[in-house]
Amino acid sequence: MTASATLDRSAPAAPAAPDRPPRDLTVDLLRAVAMVAVAVGHWLVVVPSYEGGRFDGVNALATVPLMRPLTWLFQVMPLFFVVGGVANAASWAGARSRGEGAATWLRARLVRLVRPAALLFGSWAALAALLRAGGVPAEVVEPIAWLVVVPVWFLAVYVLVVAVAPALWRAHERWGGRVPVALAVAAAVVDGVRLADPGGAGEAVAAVNFLLVFGVAQQLGFAWYDGRLLRHRATGWALLGGGVAGLWVLTHAGPFPVSLVGYPGVEVANNAPPTTTLVALGLAQTGLALLVRPWLQRALGRRPVQAFALAMNANAMTILLWHFTALVVAAVALLPLGVVPDHPAGSGAWWLTRLAAVVVMAGVLVPVVAVAGRVERRPSGPTADPRWWWGPAVAVPLLAVACALITVHGLSGAGPLGLPVVPAALFTAGSALLWGAGRAGAGQHSTLASANGRA
Repeated sequence: MTASATLDRSAPAAPAAPDRPPRDLTVDLLRAVAMVAVAVGHWLVVVPSYEGGRFDGVNALATVPLMRPLTWLFQVMPLFFVVGGVANAASWAGARSRGEGAATWLRARLVRLVRPAALLFGSWAALAALLRAGGVPAEVVEPIAWLVVVPVWFLAVYVLVVAVAPALWRAHERWGGRVPVALAVAAAVVDGVRLADPGGAGEAVAAVNFLLVFGVAQQLGFAWYDGRLLRHRATGWALLGGGVAGLWVLTHAGPFPVSLVGYPGVEVANNAPPTTTLVALGLAQTGLALLVRPWLQRALGRRPVQAFALAMNANAMTILLWHFTALVVAAVALLPLGVVPDHPAGSGAWWLTRLAAVVVMAGVLVPVVAVAGRVERRPSGPTADPRWWWGPAVAVPLLAVACALITVHGLSGAGPLGLPVVPAALFTAGSALLWGAGRAGAGQHSTLASANGRA
């Protein structure tokens, strides 16, 4: 039986599950490694400072040119969406085999994202309000209230990618590799418009590439899940070689900078919105992942490696959302003490200081995740009532816009004590719709159980 048969509503629920590919723990390990790369990359690049009673900072990509090629290693967002595609395909297949519809599936996926984000927003918004009420100047509070939520851009995009996953899975079953090719071509067209009118309409159109570029990555994850990418080892070499070659052409002969992460002064930021350089990077990362997969499988035979992968995945959103908090806490605690040496940017001593900072921030993040991760690790709760299909569907744009606004403006706004009223209202409304769908589902299941009992 093929994967498409597994997802057919007419297929019996009982025999469908064995036909689904078993959980691929190498995907979990890849996500764990990518998570470490994201945190370490940010901790290396963001260099906080303290002078005259005020905190500030610089982006080291602007001051240390050597760091720009290193973004080819630390820019792992395409890989995130590839493994996310594998997870979405597996989860959607499981939901279909249980007879669940898209609304039930979407609610469960969104709840896993919303709860950790709600904790981050609520905690930092409350702290920022208390600081303002205590007389701390806005110019001190607002940069912190923005920096801690920088990773929220991921949620703004990911909720949309998750929402379209069932439709794109059907497209994958029907057209296969033509889907990511079409998405990549569309992304290249968007890049052309962006470059032709920089700072004008091109910038507005460029936002579409968040869905197109990372949509390509999700489709690669679908092809991983159904085994198309796993049939021949040559596929890994082709993706790696083609991706690296394409990336080199785009950044050396083409119009895009070498750095795959934006920084002050760069004309085109390859990540905000993403350009086709990240399509090429996603191909290369997928190819490399396929080539090292046998080694990863052997490594997962060791309990410590497996425990690391499972623990990181159980707290994935918490780590992603709170690792900037670890940076802020470490900076606020240590910089005023004068114990952090200040060396010329890019010098050997500077690099040693940055590596030491990574160790310190990791030490701060571990207890934060141990506490905040409990919210993420809780079960998603009752499934959605199919009659509430519109609830999760309407929640998606509300949550995406709320997270986008928070990414741009931070947790500051025109509300009481500087609270961000509009994004808070949108996020609350989206979360309430997910909660309402779950409550309706719980009520329906309770009614059915009572009816069965009377029968």
